[in-house]
Amino acid sequence: MAENLPHRPPTVPPSAARSAFSASPASTPWDTPQGHHHDEEAPFGGDETVMGMDSPWFPSAQGGSPHTAAPPSVTKSPPSQMPQAWKMTSNATLSRNQTVLPRLSAGADGKMELVHLDAQRYQPLKKLGEGGAGEVVLVKDNDIRRMVAMKRIKEDKRNAAQIIRFLEEVQTVGQLEHPNIVPIHDVGIDNEDNYYFTMKFVQGETLSEIIDKLRAGDESYHKRYSFERRVHIFIEILQAINFAHQHGYIHRDIKPENIMIGEYGEIQVMDWGIAKKIREVEQFPTPQVSQSTQQVIDRIKNELGDSWGERVFQTQQGQLIGTPAYMSPEQAMGYPLDEHSDIYSLTALFYEFVNLRHYLEHKTTLTDLLMGIVRETPLDSEQLSNPHQGPVPREICFFLRKGLQKDPEHRFQSVREMLDEMQANLEGRICVHCPSTLLKRGAHEYGRYLDNHRILGVVFFCLLTIVLGIGLFQTVRWLAALAS
Repeated sequence: MAENLPHRPPTVPPSAARSAFSASPASTPWDTPQGHHHDEEAPFGGDETVMGMDSPWFPSAQGGSPHTAAPPSVTKSPPSQMPQAWKMTSNATLSRNQTVLPRLSAGADGKMELVHLDAQRYQPLKKLGEGGAGEVVLVKDNDIRRMVAMKRIKEDKRNAAQIIRFLEEVQTVGQLEHPNIVPIHDVGIDNEDNYYFTMKFVQGETLSEIIDKLRAGDESYHKRYSFERRVHIFIEILQAINFAHQHGYIHRDIKPENIMIGEYGEIQVMDWGIAKKIREVEQFPTPQVSQSTQQVIDRIKNELGDSWGERVFQTQQGQLIGTPAYMSPEQAMGYPLDEHSDIYSLTALFYEFVNLRHYLEHKTTLTDLLMGIVRETPLDSEQLSNPHQGPVPREICFFLRKGLQKDPEHRFQSVREMLDEMQANLEGRICVHCPSTLLKRGAHEYGRYLDNHRILGVVFFCLLTIVLGIGLFQTVRWLAALAS
């Protein structure tokens, strides 16, 4: 079972270690990439290697462009109560995946007409990724004229368990409207009677790809991702997870592959396929859903029967769900989870981001990895070095040490607490743990004093310099006297 992996410890096969509905490529033994990867060679930011399969949606093996439907037909009808210069169709029968917005067209008589194109709403372009039971496809929304990612259950995997996971993900992400959580645009049933939802297509890089380039010593990436910038990114990740926790959800699969850094620096936490609601939160109102979305949800409930509510919000104890390398000890042992589990996973992710190595990368088998998660104290960041960057700031070392405690009661007690400490460190209000952090905190406080009392601050600095100089001079004289 041993494997030689260059940078990270092993994981279990996708069907056992990850969400069965995680729509991501399963080609690596390490974990499941999100699927929304940036590729400079691809016109829409996807992975060109997934194209070329024998499907009417994708280019054939002999080359050519993606197959599309026949040229759309146009349906027109006589104008009703509209200005004389305008006409609009009204008797077109819309299918499940058909455009609904009319187009402006010039008629034979030169007058402008609003016509309805009998075309499919979501035009598939290429596959972005797939998992054991789900797949993500890049599609073009012909109504809004934008690229979106469509996630759906594979036809041969459509069963009650996968519909439950689908429903969980739709309702979870739909209720978590936050700038750092990828939004859902639409949900429905396609012409093949399969459930789908569309979400924002994020073009950029995963955090995993960024870590790999930093580890390889890419100078441009080290200039772009200084320790301060990495703290900024981590703070935005914390904000997304804190928002989810406040709504009663835990993510359960936090890892670098599920964090996207967009082309303009936006941070998105992806793949909520195995997120779990652990409590009801009364202070947050229930979001309103559209009539079409509610119809899809009601249909799923009907297919699952009267017990759908219990089955949606319960997870079997002892089932290994998530990516082992980033699991908390309690998650690896199959215990019931709460926010403390996400806190451990967040810290493991941040440890790798700043140290450019996983905290258990020396483990070579899954058994050793799981035992290390449960029992082994991570190597302190102070003892690590990397030829491509300086030492990790001491305040971050203490932060990581606390977040990776095996006992949940000894970790941070909330993501809000993590946010407060990270923000304080960023602003210079460093928590004092040792002489180094004391000096850094003192320098920050003196700088603030100097801003408010410039003259007194300068006078104090000069007096301090004189006192230190006299003390140093007297020490040298005393040592010289002892030597003679």
